Amino acid sequence: MAPPIMLLLLLTSFLIPTQTQFQVEAKDEAFTSIVISQKGLDFLKELLVTEAVSSIIPLQIPRIEKSVRFPFLGSVEMVVSNITIYGIDVGSSYVMLGDDGIAIIASKTTCNLSMNWYYSYTTWVGPVEVEDEGSASVQVEGVEVGLTLGLEIQEGTLKLSLKDCGCYVQEISIKLDGGASWFYQGMINAFEEQIGSAVENAITKKLKDGIVKLDTLLQALPKEIPLDDDTYLNATFVNDPVLSNSSVGFEINGLFTARRKPSVSEYLNKDTKALVACSDPSKMLGIALDEAVFNSVAATYFDAEFMQWIVDKIPDQSFLNTAGYRFIIPQLYKKYPNHDMNLNISLSSPPIIKISEHDIGAIIYADLIIDVLDEDGVIPVACISLVIRGSSSVKISGNNLAGNMKVDDFSMSLKWSNIGNLRMYLIQPVVWTGIQTVFVPYVNKHLVGRAIEDDEYRAARNQVLRKGVDLEGYSIEGVSVGGHETCIIIPEFKCAFDIGRCASRAIHQNFVFITHAHLDHIGGLPMYVASRGLYNLKPPTVFVPPCIKEDVEKLMDIHRSMGHVELDLELVALDVDETYELRNNLVVRPFRTHHAIPSQGYVIYSVRKKLKKQYMHLKGKQIEKLKKSGTEITDTILSPEVAFTGDTTSEYMLDPRNADALRAKILITEATFLDEGFTIEDARQHGHTHINEIIENAQWIRNKAILLTHFSSRYHLEDIRQAVSRLQSKVSAKVVPLTEGFKSMHT
Repeated sequence: MAPPIMLLLLLTSFLIPTQTQFQVEAKDEAFTSIVISQKGLDFLKELLVTEAVSSIIPLQIPRIEKSVRFPFLGSVEMVVSNITIYGIDVGSSYVMLGDDGIAIIASKTTCNLSMNWYYSYTTWVGPVEVEDEGSASVQVEGVEVGLTLGLEIQEGTLKLSLKDCGCYVQEISIKLDGGASWFYQGMINAFEEQIGSAVENAITKKLKDGIVKLDTLLQALPKEIPLDDDTYLNATFVNDPVLSNSSVGFEINGLFTARRKPSVSEYLNKDTKALVACSDPSKMLGIALDEAVFNSVAATYFDAEFMQWIVDKIPDQSFLNTAGYRFIIPQLYKKYPNHDMNLNISLSSPPIIKISEHDIGAIIYADLIIDVLDEDGVIPVACISLVIRGSSSVKISGNNLAGNMKVDDFSMSLKWSNIGNLRMYLIQPVVWTGIQTVFVPYVNKHLVGRAIEDDEYRAARNQVLRKGVDLEGYSIEGVSVGGHETCIIIPEFKCAFDIGRCASRAIHQNFVFITHAHLDHIGGLPMYVASRGLYNLKPPTVFVPPCIKEDVEKLMDIHRSMGHVELDLELVALDVDETYELRNNLVVRPFRTHHAIPSQGYVIYSVRKKLKKQYMHLKGKQIEKLKKSGTEITDTILSPEVAFTGDTTSEYMLDPRNADALRAKILITEATFLDEGFTIEDARQHGHTHINEIIENAQWIRNKAILLTHFSSRYHLEDIRQAVSRLQSKVSAKVVPLTEGFKSMHT
């Protein structure tokens, strides 16, 4: 029925309280408004404070030198160096709103530092030079940090500016490791003020740099967000944000558009009342959508020809056979006795949606074509025009989704007929029955009040949070954690590289390419084959290195014997440099890799035909004549699209025979080790790759994008992102990590 996005928008509109405490006035170009409440601001503040602390530490402070005079000793040269802030504990923080902007204050903050100290002086006896050195720990207490941020809209994007920033140190305590008592007091007297000032300056500078980076991120936010191949959400900001004493309001265009970008005037006039109302302090975010947003969705999906449905199954299947109409439409039964039927329903224009205080109304204009199924094909016999007026109420309460849809009125007329005139007064009750028994129950099935099951919620949440990536026109998803599981899925090819533990998404892929026989790459194979059989999917084609084919066959036989099940598959032993046709425009070819056990990678090629050079001067009829004579007039061009290495050392990058892997649009390669805790030699001994090796061999990489996989489970997201940034600076290809299964060090 209706696309899921329409239902989502329908539900979202009922999240907004009806009473008004904060309002953003609507402008001509704003159709969606958002208000962030005090609770939402506090949540964002906590995120910013946490991110700021993680970005500041560890922080190096410049060395400090000073000459101090001591009684009896004279002038003492004192130096503190390697001053590092290694810990920051924010006691409390709060956010305040005002006319000047948003102020964030952090108080009762403690900074922990480490440093090295050194002093030297020359005695008056001798003279003899005396020197000493050691380390010290410093605790800076009572630090107050504050910054004021300005928000404005520039050319449709959100602009963040730093209006004021400051840091104040209240107290410093220094604990020396070694040194004489006189030196301790001298150290405090000499450096207390300078260390405090250095901490203030360093933190202030870091915060300023952080705000610049955050502003750059906001400026880079897209003004058009693609929802699918045909539809975009216009996310252009309109008008400057409005700040009250407890909330911030924004307005965006919010309309949905197709590639042809219909103008606002194509939709109903915008409501003039205020868009946002948010008075419930328990909510972090309020969203209000003008009815023009709903109408833009309807128009966009109508233009994309999404609003067409074939009804071939209904509760009473007799209504889809001409015998059920022998008294209502006798000429239909006479011409096509006992023939099955389909009802082809398509909207003749976009639905018109009207939102009132109490419900959401819709007027739907549709054409109902009666199709008879004959052995020669589908035969359209008549078309009836429908006008349906309906209304619905939808709400979300806790973890429950509730609502009800009803048809208020409908009318119909005959548009055309190939079987003569129809008695519409007889047909109308049948159509009404169909609307009430098929259409209304379908909608209410999705709106009826019920608790959303936990497993459904988790499945939906996992889909939203999936860490897949879109690269060079391909959607790539899956999981790859070193030693745990690897399964990389490319739906466009209907394939998975390795099968890991058999991710549910992999079950619907027709091809699986196994790189080697370690369990974290092949362990889920029996489950994959069995699951496809359970879902009545055609037997899959599984490619393996020839040296393990016999063992894989034994493995499947063992599971057939233990489970008394049929495990149907086509097992293909595909050797290096052999080619297999997946479909008429797609082939696969393995290449040699180097792991602890026999292994191989795979390159998938697109196939196209190109006219041979010697025939390019010929005209169409001459070429057609050659073709009919049996002459081969085209060359076959293979273009490497995606290469997958599986587990391997970096040695594959130096093999000239693997050039296609390094010039494919996308290279999916492992990078098990990322830091100096594991050396390159260690990686090679275990048959894996260190990211430093990829950096060293960057000159050979000609790919447009690199997807890094198989990170060791010892790493956090922060480690992975830092390593990726190092590689990105060395290659022109876009470098992206597959981070499904990895967590932040802060969680």
